[in-house]
Amino acid sequence: MSWIPRFKIYDVDLNLKITIPNVSYTNAPQSIKKSTLIEGIRGNGGIVVSGSKSTWDLILRGVLIADNYEALTVLIDNLESTIEENVQYILKIDKTISTTYTYNVIRLEPINYSESLRNNYQEFEIILKVLS
Repeated sequence: MSWIPRFKIYDVDLNLKITIPNVSYTNAPQSIKKSTLIEGIRGNGGIVVSGSKSTWDLILRGVLIADNYEALTVLIDNLESTIEENVQYILKIDKTISTTYTYNVIRLEPINYSESLRNNYQEFEIILKVLS
């Protein structure tokens, strides 16, 4: 069996809240470093300030799988109640078996369920704001 990276959400005290199941797409990792250009009002060059950081939307898409509709509903409710809106979390994404990408995140938008209320599987999309 091959190794599969995991996507884990922790509270700010680093207590594991949830391992997000069956993630099939993410736009992470991305660099959070940003350079800012400050241009002169006379158009005579500018100053580049490096080292700042910017927020971005981290997207996780996947599927919830269950034996029946009732079990699937429990998984959906668990996802909703565990990753609450407007609560700060730490997301860790496995780079290797022993190292991770770590992001400070918050969920500001509802979780999207594109194929709503299927019998045994449900697609989902979670958008988390990084550096919030």
